[in-house]
Order: sequence, then structure tokens, then C-alpha cells
Amino acid sequence: MSHTIARVAKIAVSLDAELLRRVEHVREQTGESRSAVVSRALRQFTREDEHARRVLEYMQVYRDKPETAAEVAAARTSAKRVLAALPWDEE
Repeated sequence: MSHTIARVAKIAVSLDAELLRRVEHVREQTGESRSAVVSRALRQFTREDEHARRVLEYMQVYRDKPETAAEVAAARTSAKRVLAALPWDEE
């Protein structure tokens, strides 16, 4: 017996009138359904939330183990070499 997981779930949400008016305006402009507008907004929100979480995690790693002076020097040397090889416009 095979079980499938529903790919779509229905939920009920309450919105203040002004937010609903703005959602309706977006919906009318894009031709999307309310579900599509809300889904798109939630996907963007969760992507931004995940990005913020990863940035904080990245920052914490550097706080826990900062770069050494040798690593900073190597990065500067490498950057200078790369930048020197780029064609710079003379104006």
C-alpha cells in the first residue's frame, strides 16, 4: 500500500483589511489567485529568513575562529594579483 503526501494544504488566515486590500491589488495586477500571491510571498519570506539565519551562522563561525594574520595577508596578496590583471579604464 503506497501513501502519498499532499503537495498542497489548505489553511485559513486572518488579515487586516489594509493588507487584504494590498494583496487584492497585487492579485489584480498579476492575474494570480490569492493562493498564488500568498504562496509567493511566503516563499520569499522563508528564503529571506533562511538567508538571514545563514548570515548569522557565518558571522558566528568567524567570531569563534577569526582569520589569522597569515590568512589575511594571503587574501590581500591574492586580491592585488587579481586586481592588477584586470583591464582598468583610464578616463
